[in-house]
Formats: sequence, C-alpha cells, structure tokens
Amino acid sequence: MLWYKLKTWYGGEEALVKEIRRTVPPYLYQDVFVIYNERDVRRQERVLIEQKPLFRGCVFITCEGTESLFRRLEKIPAINRLIATGYLSMFPLMEQDAEFLETISGKDHVVRASYIMRESAESVYYRVYGPLEYLLDGIEKIRFSSRCAKTHKKLWGEDTVIPLGILLDVDVNTQTFYNGVETVTAPPKADHCTILEIRKDETGKNTYRACETVTIFPGGEQDENSHSQDICVNEVHKKATMAV
Repeated sequence: MLWYKLKTWYGGEEALVKEIRRTVPPYLYQDVFVIYNERDVRRQERVLIEQKPLFRGCVFITCEGTESLFRRLEKIPAINRLIATGYLSMFPLMEQDAEFLETISGKDHVVRASYIMRESAESVYYRVYGPLEYLLDGIEKIRFSSRCAKTHKKLWGEDTVIPLGILLDVDVNTQTFYNGVETVTAPPKADHCTILEIRKDETGKNTYRACETVTIFPGGEQDENSHSQDICVNEVHKKATMAV
C-alpha cells in the first residue's frame, strides 16, 4: 500500500478530505484522512480531551497505484485550482514513514494520549504507555503541567516536530469530557511499557533516556506462574541503576 501526503493550508484539511471523497471514485484509493492528535485541555476546572490535526495542513491518502488517482485529482476543479495556485502539493511517503504513522495512529488515524506514570514521588523513573514510546529518543521537553510532550522525528526527509498529549497518574479515574461526552479516564491498557529516566543535568535542564521495554503480565489475582507488573518494573530499575 502506497501513502501520499497532500499538503494544503492549515484549516483546510477536512474540506480537502470531503472533496476527494465526494468526487473521486472509491476504487481509485483505499482511504483519505487527517491524522489527529489527542490532547488534554483544562478549562475552568474541567478536563477536556480534544482532537487537533497532528500535522498542520496535511492530508494523507493511501492507494495501490497513483497514475489514475492523480489524473482524476487534477480534473477536479477545486483541487486543480489549489494545485495551480500553489496551495496544494502531493508527495510520496517512504515506507518507513508510512509504517511509523500507521503504528502511532492506528486504524482510526488518531494518536491517543500517552500515559506517563511515575514510580514514586522521588523516583527518576517513569512508565510510558502509548505512542510516546516510539518517540522517546526524540523528546525535547515534557511539560507535565500542560500535559504535552514535544518530540522530534525525521519524516519526509526533514526534522518534524511532533507534539503528543500525555496523561499522568493523577488523571486516572478523573471525570473527563471526551468529544463533549462526560466519561472517566481509564488506566492504561497495554501489554508493555517503556521505562523512561528523567534527570536534571548540571544546568538544571531535564534529560530523557529510554531504559528498557517491559512486558506487562495480567494483574489481579496472581497464580504461581504469573508475576506482577511492579516486579517487572523493579527488575528493570535494578538493571538501569547498575548501568548508571
């Protein structure tokens, strides 16, 4: 499956998606979509989960072949005008870029908020669950108060800033409004997490280091053949401490 990025103006992403779905026969492409980013927003003591485009002005389209699709796109008046005036351009994605985007956004094309769970009040180790696990090497800064991690990754041949939403221990089991519906923030559900070490350097700036990925065994009642998540994490901490 081939991925293409359609670059248009910020705010015009959904309009472009609707135009393609309305005018292009579905047999010419598999899917056309915007990749959204899930962010935790706090307004007047209310926690809202909002979705914003992860890449401003970017629409993605997947297809088996491109020649027929491009010919059809160029015949659509609205799209042809955008191309002619420089407000729309199309680029093929490298296979590794497409695989990365598919991994972090899933089938619904939404990058969910990642969980960062501190081991204890004084610990420098955190358990990371979710899309942020795939970007730990590119972390520039984690803003815990605003629930955001600023990361970098090389995509489509250039350094790209990827801001990810995060959730903390204190956010679990709290009342949240998701797409306008009141709900409760559930704890992370995953079969693995990655241990992140956060320490301050001599200038007081936080440094970030991924230690190890941990397999999480089912919780609840334990039998003699199972282990608790805490035991797994503690073992990783021993290894990480010895490495330091």
